[in-house]
Amino acid sequence: MTATVKQILNCIGVDTSVPISVLRNGFGFIRARVPTDPDTTVTAQVSLLQQLRECQGESININVIRVGYDALPAATADDDLEKLDYAVYKCRNIFRQVSVGVARVQHWFIDQADANGRDDIGSADEQEALADEWTVPNDGIDAFVVRTISATFIGRSPIDGACDKDDKDDGLLGGDSTRGYDGLARTFAHEIGHYLTLEHNHGGRPACPNTTAGQNNLMAQTRCAVTVRGSTLLTNGQGSDMRGHCMSRVRC
Repeated sequence: MTATVKQILNCIGVDTSVPISVLRNGFGFIRARVPTDPDTTVTAQVSLLQQLRECQGESININVIRVGYDALPAATADDDLEKLDYAVYKCRNIFRQVSVGVARVQHWFIDQADANGRDDIGSADEQEALADEWTVPNDGIDAFVVRTISATFIGRSPIDGACDKDDKDDGLLGGDSTRGYDGLARTFAHEIGHYLTLEHNHGGRPACPNTTAGQNNLMAQTRCAVTVRGSTLLTNGQGSDMRGHCMSRVRC
């Protein structure tokens, strides 16, 4: 590999003129540590060489925007952030199977006082208002994770989301702080899949996929999944559709 780590990070939009952490800036872990896998028999691992190669290929950038997390108990603060790091880690592993890299991941926050009540999402209208009211002016997908969701859904995204940050469909809801590690991670990746053009792989309620392979696909709704942890497969066709979205591109 001829490019240096610094050159590749610059290429994906990381400011390397200031001190950086490979785990925070290169992998997008807000805690600057590899997250612990919730399955205690598994050790989460990352490869810098693999990540640099994926940054040089077809990839997406993500803005993880946490909303109202300052109102969560201080005793759970590290765990709440680690769940976000695990969601990023798992999303990267899921998309890797169809050659879609997750390059730059940046973390942003909206305090409860500034959220205008959007730290608890109670309806589709509130989710859309959150995405309309807040955005990050860069080339990353805005993925909001809120304190709580009191609506009937656990995440929500436009299908084939916008690349213009002034567009109506320019953000998604990737889950909330109450979800477990694997539940949040699957919802986070599932909603990004929607943003990158993927629809549910079944007809919607009350239907579910009628094959095990379909139920194990990331784009099966959670109620249809064989397991929340393991139902994260993608097909080559889905990968091709994701790579065709304007947010997925070769940057380096």
